[in-house]
Amino acid sequence: MAYFNHAFSKMFVGTGDTLTTPAALVNATEGFITSVGVPTGAPNTSDTCIVNLGPGYYGFVNPKTWQTVGNVAPNDCCPLVLVSSSVLERDKIGKFHGGYIETNKSKVINPRYIQRFYRVDPCVPQQCVISIGNTPQTEVPALPADRFQSGTTQAQCCKEFLCGETYYLRIDVKGSPALRALNHQAYYTVDAYTGCCDDQPDDPLIPPTAVDSTIVMIKWAEQIVRTQYLNQFIAPVVYDQNGVAWYAPGTEFTYDGTNTPVVEAQWWTNYPYPGYINDTCAGLRLFGAYVDTRFLDCTFQVTDYFEKEPLRIFASEVDYTGDPCLFTGLCVYNDCNGIQGMGFGEQVVRDLIRSESYLQNFFHTDLRIREITQGNQFLNVINRQNLYTRYYILHSVPRYNNPTGTFDNDRYLLEIITNGDNAVLEGFIEDWLGNCPQCVEFETVTCEPCEIVPDPELIIIP
Repeated sequence: MAYFNHAFSKMFVGTGDTLTTPAALVNATEGFITSVGVPTGAPNTSDTCIVNLGPGYYGFVNPKTWQTVGNVAPNDCCPLVLVSSSVLERDKIGKFHGGYIETNKSKVINPRYIQRFYRVDPCVPQQCVISIGNTPQTEVPALPADRFQSGTTQAQCCKEFLCGETYYLRIDVKGSPALRALNHQAYYTVDAYTGCCDDQPDDPLIPPTAVDSTIVMIKWAEQIVRTQYLNQFIAPVVYDQNGVAWYAPGTEFTYDGTNTPVVEAQWWTNYPYPGYINDTCAGLRLFGAYVDTRFLDCTFQVTDYFEKEPLRIFASEVDYTGDPCLFTGLCVYNDCNGIQGMGFGEQVVRDLIRSESYLQNFFHTDLRIREITQGNQFLNVINRQNLYTRYYILHSVPRYNNPTGTFDNDRYLLEIITNGDNAVLEGFIEDWLGNCPQCVEFETVTCEPCEIVPDPELIIIP
């Protein structure tokens, strides 16, 4: 007999508001019902019935009375049932149907058989950002050596560029967005010619003079925004010798997440080219800038693709043959390798549709049938643009009578979707489990954001 280490998943939407008004007759803390004795049976006209609260409310009930136990956990390790209000608004679809706003209930949960209780926090996605040369990020002392690409070091971040030379930068963009758009990883080599040497004697023994390295960075950036392979994945920002940020013409806001307005005077077409300044150098910062195509709720389909993987950007200075190993290249530093987000509303609504399908509440692909059968309600209770917190309770239900003669268990994974952390819910379950002789500790799953040095205060040069 095969053994499958899986659990049946069931979702409960807990995105309701906090209710404290006496007129509601039901108190709730961020969707978690804290009132005692609220009935959860079949729908009725009582104001105290959970179903009349609308979608987004949940609580634990006594399986003998089918009334809520509130926010005080029982001290005798007794079983409970997790219940939430229906996500549907109307109780009947046709004259032969009914009970669609019946509360959504779990199996009886014996706390002795709970194996895990944990919370998955939402994780804000972050784009990949790299610094080439001297930028506010690479000016930080004692940068981690493992964050530099191509074996470069911080000492190579301030490089002197000479007149009469052409400098090449190879850029690779890797990840699912590039593969889906191009059917291959994106790569391109941009070049920058520093121009003829002014007033230079025609003598090969006299070395060429240094030039403003901002020239190289701007020419590299200009090719990036003109190249179709790159401009849909990368947004460049140039930093001149004084650390002032310069943006592509037409840029309206910064790329660092602050949405600071960018005025025309900050476009690199207005860079004054003051000439080489001793002991200074410029830099280039590349931001992952891919935006996926999405359809609105009215035409949403479960099979619609949505992107979660962040792009990865790699860069290295190369010679004219494309070899990066014949000379000391310019430093390339990973400001942020990119962080894949968690708790996307796009994923939550798909999981909700799957869970409701087990209750025979289907999400039809035909738009008119979907409207008739209240399928649009799934998209009303979950905002696809939001990030949600997920609570999970993994428990088992022993199967004492099995035709095979083998004793086994059915496993269930109960998922509660909330707008954020709910300390009342966490305290209730921890107290409930603490009264039982088993070791189940509350766990959290979270992510660590990148600590990126933001752009310096933008200086407008007249």
